[in-house]
Amino acid sequence: MSLVRTTVCLLVVLLLVSGALAESSVEVRNGTMLTFWGRAIFNTHYDTAIQKYDFSSYLTDDTTEEFNFNPRDTRLGFEARNDHEAWVYRAVFEIDFYGDNAGNSLLPRLRLGYAEAVCESGLSLRGGQDWIPIAQQLPGCLDFGVMSWGGNLWSRVPQMTARYKVGNVEYLASAMKNRISNDQEMQEIMPWLMGRLAVSDIIGEKSLIAFGVGARTVDVDANAYSPYLAALEFRLPLADSRVVVNGEAYLAKGVGREFVHYGFDYNPTHPDGARAIESKGGFVNAAANVSDRVQLNLGYGFDDPLDADLDAAAEVPYLKNTVLYGNMKYNVTKQFGWGLEVLSYATDVGAADDLMGLRMTGSWWYVF
Repeated sequence: MSLVRTTVCLLVVLLLVSGALAESSVEVRNGTMLTFWGRAIFNTHYDTAIQKYDFSSYLTDDTTEEFNFNPRDTRLGFEARNDHEAWVYRAVFEIDFYGDNAGNSLLPRLRLGYAEAVCESGLSLRGGQDWIPIAQQLPGCLDFGVMSWGGNLWSRVPQMTARYKVGNVEYLASAMKNRISNDQEMQEIMPWLMGRLAVSDIIGEKSLIAFGVGARTVDVDANAYSPYLAALEFRLPLADSRVVVNGEAYLAKGVGREFVHYGFDYNPTHPDGARAIESKGGFVNAAANVSDRVQLNLGYGFDDPLDADLDAAAEVPYLKNTVLYGNMKYNVTKQFGWGLEVLSYATDVGAADDLMGLRMTGSWWYVF
């Protein structure tokens, strides 16, 4: 614990020193350039129904209200880099404070931590903790959960990923795996193996179409199965890029913790034996830049596990979860801003009626 605190203090000191020396970056040793970034953010959430987590997820009770103050998405990061012949070498490190939900113990948590080698030929190799390599799209939500269990598969996972870009086409190959966990350490021995093909500018400037696939092998309670994931991504700028529509759609089986999709890896109580749970879902987000200071976002998403893979004894969070949202982000300056957001949830738990609820968020931030 003292080591973590010492590390954070050193990062803050380095940030202050580098900020005093240069606006964006400073050379620290042998041509290595160091750049800092971060943000302080304060969110307030008023929920008309209780969610599983303190970030956007799914409903567990729609008879109780809750009000929450949340500064956990405050972040601090830096990049160190230097050039050598045809290569650029860099390290990226970033933390936030979602490490523990106990009271005010806002422990630092590693978000990003990787080393990368990038060649001018278009090849890059990245090893460490980074965003999942497929299903890369994110909705324009203010809430930290960014549609978790609402159609958006995402996370940051240790991986080794190779990319090769030629023209407007990028090829990707990756192996990723969570660190060993207590409940499944003897089950998920093999990593996810993933590939992605992305084409930019094919349906307009700054547009994107991408298709990714992933698979792994797992042995659970002497039952072997092969989880898989297929994901389609898109980004489409409209009206001279003042409106951008993006999203993703997926078909998956046995997809769980590596994608913030906890509870949907496999069902050990199924009458036909333990089986991986199939799910389908996706989201679409429309972002409109009304002015240089105002952005509006409107979105919809859902996650729908296959009912045939579930049974009454299965400890799954829901039969289907649907989210509709809208927000406004206002930038007072390039660094300081605030926003308002409303998310509407419908969580089907198999009862006569869906659980229904709203989350209303006020956000206040400074970024650098």
